[in-house]
Amino acid sequence: MEIVATFVPRPEADLAAELARPPAGATMVELRADLLPAEADLSGLVAAARLPVMLTLRSRAEGGRGFDEPERRRAFFSRAAELPVALFDLEAARDVDLVGRVIPAERVVLSTHFPSAVPPDLEERTAKALSVGTRLVKIVPHARSVADVVSVLRLAETLERTPPSRRRVVVFATGEAGRLTRVLGPLLGAPLGYAAWSSERVAVEGQFEPSALLALVGHLTGRPRWVFLVVGRDVGASLSPFMHAAAYRALGLPSVFVPLEVTAAEDLDSLICPLGESCLDQLGLPLGGLAVTMPWKGEAVRRCSVVAPRAQRAGAVNTVLPRPGKVLGDCTDIDGISRVLLERGVELAGSRVLVLGTGGAARAAVVAMQLAGATPLVAARDAAKAARMGMELGAESVDPADAEQVGVLINATPAGLAGQNSELLESVRLGQQAVAVDLPYGAAPTVLEELAGSRGWIYVGGREVLLYQGVSQFAAMSGVAPPVRAMASVLGLRDEAG
Repeated sequence: MEIVATFVPRPEADLAAELARPPAGATMVELRADLLPAEADLSGLVAAARLPVMLTLRSRAEGGRGFDEPERRRAFFSRAAELPVALFDLEAARDVDLVGRVIPAERVVLSTHFPSAVPPDLEERTAKALSVGTRLVKIVPHARSVADVVSVLRLAETLERTPPSRRRVVVFATGEAGRLTRVLGPLLGAPLGYAAWSSERVAVEGQFEPSALLALVGHLTGRPRWVFLVVGRDVGASLSPFMHAAAYRALGLPSVFVPLEVTAAEDLDSLICPLGESCLDQLGLPLGGLAVTMPWKGEAVRRCSVVAPRAQRAGAVNTVLPRPGKVLGDCTDIDGISRVLLERGVELAGSRVLVLGTGGAARAAVVAMQLAGATPLVAARDAAKAARMGMELGAESVDPADAEQVGVLINATPAGLAGQNSELLESVRLGQQAVAVDLPYGAAPTVLEELAGSRGWIYVGGREVLLYQGVSQFAAMSGVAPPVRAMASVLGLRDEAG
C-alpha cells in the first residue's frame, strides 16, 4: 500500500533532520509549503527527505494556510517547478491553468477539498477533474454523518470498477466520521492513502499514522469479505479495531474492523439492520457486526430485534450481530468485567462491589456483579441518577466515601482518564489490597491507577477489560476461536490464560 505521510513541522525543530526520519510505513512525504515557516528552504528540505516528495500549497479556501490568489500560486509553483519532487498537488479551483504549462500533467495530483460538507454533485466534480488528464485526482469532502460517509464510499465503490491500471482517483473524507473512508479507500482501489506524521502532528482531523493504517488493513489486498464497525463518539482513539485486526491477521481472515463516529442516534438506523440490509451492504460491503460504545448502548438495545437476557437486564448492548431477518444484541462488557476479576483470583460470590457511573458500562458492571453473586453498590457525581439506576437494577446507591468495606471498585466513568483531578475518585475509601478496576483506558496512567499505587490497592487497567470483552465479541462476530495471545499483544498485554 502506498501511504503519503503529511509533514507537520514542530516549532523550532530541525526540519531537514525530521524529514530524514519519516514515520514507519510511509512511502511518500507530503511537504505542505503552507505549513512551513516563511524562511524555509524548500530545495534543502526536498533534498533532505528520504522518501519521494509531494509538494502541496493548500489554500485557505480549502482548509490550509496558503494563499488563494491564482497569480500568487502561479508564482510559487513556477519557482518550485524545477524541484526534484515526485508529484505536485495543484488545486482544481485555482491551479488548473498550470497543468501542462507550469507543471507537467504526469506530475500533478489535481485536488479538490470541501472543508465543510459533502457536495451533492461529488461524482460530477470528480468526472470534471478526471477530464484534465493529470496523473492523479484527489477528492476530499468533510464528513459529519453516516450519510456523508456513504456518499464518499459510493463514489469510491463506483471508481473501483475501473481497471486497476487506470485507477487515478483518491477519494476520502476528513473529519472523525471520515476515518472509515481512509481505511476502506485503499481497499477499494485508491492508489494512495494519506496519513499523519505522528499521533501528535495531525494535519487534519481524522488522520491515522501510517503504522496504524497498515495495522488495520495491511493483511488485506482488496475489498474485505466482511466489515465490522465500532460506533460511538470519540471512537478514533478506540483500540478495538487494532485488537480485532490482529486477530484477523493471525487467523488469515479477510475482514476489517473500522471506527465510525456516530454523533446522532438516528444514524444508527441505517447500521443496526438485519444481515444484508445496512447502508454498507448496499455498497457491496457486507456488515458483519458492530461494537457499540458510548453513548449508544441503550439506543442499540431498542434497535435489536433479539436481545440477550443479560443485555436486556442491563439495558445496554455493546455487540450487535446482523442475521437474516433480525438483529441480535448482547453485552460482552459483562464478560470482560467478570473475567479480569476472575483472573485476579477475586471471590465475587457474597462480596460487596462499588460501581461508579450511570452509563451503559456502569449498568453492565452492576449486572455482571449480580450474575456473579456479588452485591453491587452504585455511586456517581449525580447522586440522583445513581439512585434511579440502582432502583432500576436492584442495587443500593451510596456515597462513595461510605463504602470502606467494599473489596472491589469498578470505575465505569471517564473520570481521571487524562490524568485530570477527579473529586469522585478521590472520595473513594477502600481498604488495603482492595481491587480497583478501570473501564476507560488511555496512553497515560489514569487517576485511579495513581490512587491505587498510593493507597495500596490492586489495580486492573481498562485494556485488560477490553481484551476479555473483545475475546467474547470476536467469537460472537466471527464464529471462530479467538487468538487471545495476538489480541493481548497488540494491546500491550501478556495473556495470562493463553
